[in-house]
Amino acid sequence: MKKLYTVGHSVYDMETFISLLKKHQINSIVDVRSIPYSKFASQYNKEALKVSLHQNNINYIFMGDLLGAKQNNKALLFDNGKVDFKKVQETTFFQRGIKRLEQGIEKGYTISLMCAEKEALECHRFALISEYISKNLANVEVEHIYPNKVISQKELEERLVKKYHKQIDYLNLNTNKSPLEQGYFLHA
Repeated sequence: MKKLYTVGHSVYDMETFISLLKKHQINSIVDVRSIPYSKFASQYNKEALKVSLHQNNINYIFMGDLLGAKQNNKALLFDNGKVDFKKVQETTFFQRGIKRLEQGIEKGYTISLMCAEKEALECHRFALISEYISKNLANVEVEHIYPNKVISQKELEERLVKKYHKQIDYLNLNTNKSPLEQGYFLHA
């Protein structure tokens, strides 16, 4: 089984962040932020990050245009203006991004998706990208890097269901979606 990692840069200093990547033998960062800049941690602005990673023999690939969460197309939004991740997953640009990830993994790169949020459960890298990969790429296992541990997609999905347990229709009286699918829907 091949692995794909995710990590949030949070406000780590660059040395700590690089150390975290090296600990997991990450040699390629795929930046999935729609806007690859940070107000609070300028070391993660696209250009500065690219230089720091390059100095540490880590590839930088920007894919926020393909796998980012910010969408302007109203057809990809719920009525309340929030992004409908299921609709995004069906787009040609998202599928192109997934294909590029899959090709990179097949070529032997150790890839980590990177976004800003430290907590994967609160980030689109979990609910949009990792959810799709876990469901559709049987040979790829997703793991989320935290400062002192790695958490599997499955464990985060269990947390997701637990988070929304009071709102989930476990008997499927009003839905044909599994508890996990309902959890993702409620999370979006």
